[in-house]
Amino acid sequence: MDTLETRELRYFVAVAEELHFGRAAERLGMAQPPLSRAIQQLERRIGVPLLERNRRGVCLTGAGEVLLHEGRAALDATTAAARRTRRAGGADSPGGSRNRLVLALKAAWSHELLQKLLDAYAAEPDAAEIEVLPCGMCEQEGMLRDGRADVALMHAPFNSLTGFDSEELMTEGQIAILPAGHPSPGARPCPWPTSATSPIFRSPAGPATARIDPARAPRSTTRHSWPS
Repeated sequence: MDTLETRELRYFVAVAEELHFGRAAERLGMAQPPLSRAIQQLERRIGVPLLERNRRGVCLTGAGEVLLHEGRAALDATTAAARRTRRAGGADSPGGSRNRLVLALKAAWSHELLQKLLDAYAAEPDAAEIEVLPCGMCEQEGMLRDGRADVALMHAPFNSLTGFDSEELMTEGQIAILPAGHPSPGARPCPWPTSATSPIFRSPAGPATARIDPARAPRSTTRHSWPS
């Protein structure tokens, strides 16, 4: 058996994430007995056990962990297909442009650089309308994978670029901001591995309360990414 139904994946992912049939059934809006039967049928069809059931509850087998990872990706892909298809047909924005791209970026992103990018793109022949969608830190990856966005401005290495086509736009230095009295500040440079274990705020280079050795501090690379 080499094919799976979306419904089966949805059922399995819910159980695998909750590790509890009752909570998974509630999340799916269905009764527990048919959910249990559906998972058992799925295991029989695939030919391997996906869950281990005992008195302490439910846990994933090695095969179940693989299906959870692959199932999430598959469900994201089907959701993305539906969202992008609706967007292409203008169904998600009645009366709006059908030739439209959604750009996801962190809300505090550089306005000056963003405007330059948008102006340069708008000058291209047949450029699509761009809808800028602000989001939180490191949310762009999920938005690309499930179709909420078509393209994103992401920072490496803080975002995973696996599976995306990407183009490097710029590289920024990083600093650590530490409270007064913190053991790291002083005359000597603060090694990044030490400061990274403390609660810090990462920002492009600028005034700071602690000095970072540039040779040891990581660099944040901004990339323009889109699904492959």
